[in-house]
Amino acid sequence: MKQVLCAPDSFKGTISAFYAAQAMADGAHAAQWEPQACPIADGGEGTMNLILNAQRGSRERFRTIDARGREIEAEIGFMNNGTTAIIEMASVAGFQPNHELNQTPLDTTSFGVGQLAAIAARTCDEIILAMGGTSTIDGGTGLLQALGTRFLDGIGQPLEDFMTGRMLGRIGSIELPRLMPRIRIAVDVMSPLLGDHGAARLFGPQKGADPKMVDRLEAGLLKLADLLDPDGTTRCLPGTGAAGGAAFGLLAGAEATIVSGSELVLESIEFNKLLPAHDWLLVGEGCLDAQSMQGKAAITAARHGQRAGIKVGCLCGQTGEGWELALRQHGGPLDAVWSLADTHELEACLKEPARCLKEATTQILGSIAD
Repeated sequence: MKQVLCAPDSFKGTISAFYAAQAMADGAHAAQWEPQACPIADGGEGTMNLILNAQRGSRERFRTIDARGREIEAEIGFMNNGTTAIIEMASVAGFQPNHELNQTPLDTTSFGVGQLAAIAARTCDEIILAMGGTSTIDGGTGLLQALGTRFLDGIGQPLEDFMTGRMLGRIGSIELPRLMPRIRIAVDVMSPLLGDHGAARLFGPQKGADPKMVDRLEAGLLKLADLLDPDGTTRCLPGTGAAGGAAFGLLAGAEATIVSGSELVLESIEFNKLLPAHDWLLVGEGCLDAQSMQGKAAITAARHGQRAGIKVGCLCGQTGEGWELALRQHGGPLDAVWSLADTHELEACLKEPARCLKEATTQILGSIAD
């Protein structure tokens, strides 16, 4: 019986990585394959759970604020005998569509994430921030503010409100605290801070920003970069555009280190040890496109499968512009790509994603069983 490793990321807005992996494994069983379910993540939703489960960590809830400044409770994970904390930014500052709130990245803040980091810093030697899936484009100013950084206006007066994207243009000077916690940033994209592929221009529209807002956010991030990174070396580094530029803010303002969220997860779950026992690796994500090549979990895992010498396919919800770049003939790691959009109606995929994934997996593996 052939072996398949089912390793999807979450299909955002429809099904978690855990349930997607189980659905794909059920489909593989139906096709007479021997599956192993292996959910993955890239620094976005599900990252903390996967790492804590693999490392046998614990978690505790604390009061903080969300991206809109409303009081919430959110989790901090603890591992390595309590010396390392992990915080998932999406659980605090994630995007939650709500037309009544008219949420845009001009008005969201990463301050609540910084509050959790400050709590963790009291007892932990290191903090891991999983940075994917945020609604913010504040350059990490809210996060830094919660860690003791003072932002002053043009006449030296403190900006007292929570720092948001709207306030970036008001910053005249910055006073960093003498001590910062040791922070490791796990990013889900390798984009720079500024430019067409940066935090505002590439990701702003996805977070609800119209063209005028994007221009304002880009100008604000440039001003922040000129203050924190006057020689221009940090702002161009891959990954600094993650989480609305929060990766840049922490690299430049807190001397944090940056790692691929996908690689961090794959290392934590010992992914490479699973590969040799399988004939195929089947990864998955909601939309396979050119951005998938920039550090997303599915393609990162696929590269590991390619290096291990096994066949690799991707089952996605839909394909977008540039998806062909992921194929082997174009330098990518994938031998084949299948899309739910080609076999199932959109309404069915949204209402019953597990059923659709199971059926598609059965069809896919049934066609290559020989």
